[in-house]
Amino acid sequence: MKKVSKILILFAIALTFFGCNKKNNENVQNTDENSSQKTASAIELEEMPIDNFDFHTIDIVDGKVIKSEDFYKEKPITLVNIWGTFCGPCKEEMPDLAKLYEKYKDKINFLGVVVDTNANMDTNVEEAKKIIKDSGVNYINIMPNPTTEDNLVNITAIPTTFFVNSEGKILGGFVGKFEKEKLEKTLDKLIDENK
Repeated sequence: MKKVSKILILFAIALTFFGCNKKNNENVQNTDENSSQKTASAIELEEMPIDNFDFHTIDIVDGKVIKSEDFYKEKPITLVNIWGTFCGPCKEEMPDLAKLYEKYKDKINFLGVVVDTNANMDTNVEEAKKIIKDSGVNYINIMPNPTTEDNLVNITAIPTTFFVNSEGKILGGFVGKFEKEKLEKTLDKLIDENK
C-alpha cells in the first residue's frame, strides 16, 4: 500500500512538471518532407518509454477483473489511453475516443487507464466514473494497481496514447491530445498493417 502511494505521489509530481501543462502539439513532430509524406495520412508514432503494458486489475465501472493477456488477444490492435481526472486535455479528447470506439470496436480494442485512481483505495473513483459517463465512453477503463506500477512510472505526461498488438508488444504511440481525423487515419493504417 505504501509503495502504491509513493508511486502515485511521484507520478503526480512528474505530471505537474510535464503533464497537462504541455501545449497541445500537432502530434507530428517530424518536419522532414520525405517522412512526412509517408505519414501524411496518419499520426507519426513515437517510441514509447515502455515495451509492454501488462495488467491484472479491475474495470473502474463494473469491478470485473481484466487481464492483459486475455484482453489483448481479443483483437489484433489495442488502443491504450492513459488519462487522469484532473487533466483537461484528457477529458476534452474522451468524447472523440468514444466515437472512434463505436466506429472501430469490431476491429480494435480500446482501453482507458485512469492514473489517479487506485484499485486498492477509493481515490477519485466516483469522479472518474462521472467523466466516463458524461463523455459517452463505453470501453473498459482500468485502475492502476501493483501490476501496472512499474510501467506507469515511465509515462511522464498525459494524455498518452499507445497501440499494443495481440502479443502485448507496444507498437508506438504519442503524447498529448490528438486530432480525431488523424487518429482515425492512424487506426486505419494500423488495422491494415496488422491483419
